[in-house]
Amino acid sequence: MNQRIPVMYDRALRPEWIDFALDNYLRATEEPTYRKALADHLRPQILGVDALRKTVGQLQRIVGFTSPVPRPRLSEIHCEMLSLSPDKRADLRLQLLLEASPFVTDSLEAMQRLALLGVDGIEIKHIYDRLSSRYGDRSIVYRSVRHVLQTLAFFGVVENRDKKWFLIQ
Repeated sequence: MNQRIPVMYDRALRPEWIDFALDNYLRATEEPTYRKALADHLRPQILGVDALRKTVGQLQRIVGFTSPVPRPRLSEIHCEMLSLSPDKRADLRLQLLLEASPFVTDSLEAMQRLALLGVDGIEIKHIYDRLSSRYGDRSIVYRSVRHVLQTLAFFGVVENRDKKWFLIQ
């Protein structure tokens, strides 16, 4: 039986959402209260009930009750973040994403490998090709790559110029 690797990344996330979600998770005593706090905070920024629900779920998987990152580790990163201004937290946020989401890790590694090969600007189809070989040729892979790239752009890790993606060093 051919088991598909779950992608589990279906929304672009903004850096300030990570900060808010992490802070609230570490204060939360129960999951329903946490989910409500996230939904209430994001509702003015996200149109659509389904989009809001999925974004809250995505944040849960990165820095919430369903995150694979242990609570002590999240607390440690949170303490580091509090000692920095929001504009200096990019590396810590990226670290959280990479620890919590194998798909984000695989996407960034694919881009880094292509850059090491000397590719000047990475076309999205090259990232699709690399990830489809691991996750299968499914539509969720294509959508999720776009969400990862948008998230990484929000985090200042990549930028898009002339329909190509560039890593920002």
